[in-house]
Amino acid sequence: MLPPPEPPQSPFSESVFVYGTDQTATSTLIVGLALRRQGSFSWADCSVSPEEVSQAPRHLLGRGRTRRPGDGVDRSELNVPSWSEVAIERLLLRESRMDSLNLMSYLALPSLLQELAAMSTAPSGESVVVLTNIDSLDGELRSSVFGNAVAHRRLREERVSLFVTSSASPTREEVRAFDRIFRVDVPDNSSWSDGTIAVVKDHVAGRRPHPLSLRATWQTLGLDPTLLPLA
Repeated sequence: MLPPPEPPQSPFSESVFVYGTDQTATSTLIVGLALRRQGSFSWADCSVSPEEVSQAPRHLLGRGRTRRPGDGVDRSELNVPSWSEVAIERLLLRESRMDSLNLMSYLALPSLLQELAAMSTAPSGESVVVLTNIDSLDGELRSSVFGNAVAHRRLREERVSLFVTSSASPTREEVRAFDRIFRVDVPDNSSWSDGTIAVVKDHVAGRRPHPLSLRATWQTLGLDPTLLPLA
């Protein structure tokens, strides 16, 4: 028997971490969750060699917008950009204090997140950003971005929802920072569609139902059923 459907999601932005070794399964879930959030998203792949990512995940991610298909992420794009203090002061001179604080918060995000958020901003002001294969990043850089509670707070302030995939488990810092974490398990020598999905962490306190099949999870979470045949 399936658990009851999830309650309506928070109007605020959220951060979601999906991990597992099957790229098709993790990509299917992350795209489903991202589309449910807003109906559109922007994305980038963090793999060292993006051309090695299989076609099925790329086909799914094609439902969103990206900068240059096939291009990877320059590691410098995940650093916080350096800005001239004088230039910032001049830029904010005529802004209200609240607008100034909001802009400063946005400018403190890594340049990649700023660019992708701008590409997917909806009329409501919310943006949805998807980053795949973040385990390809070195540990220090990954921790400074995805395990950084301050960065996650800034994303929420800017109404940017962040969805990431990884073949490796989240670090302790990432477990604390992300709102929701899902683990995707696919048996050896099996189709991705035979996998199960476990809720490792949920922003709804105490909700950690038993693992469900991918298709049962799809129904429970109310995700777009047309995505499943695409994978």
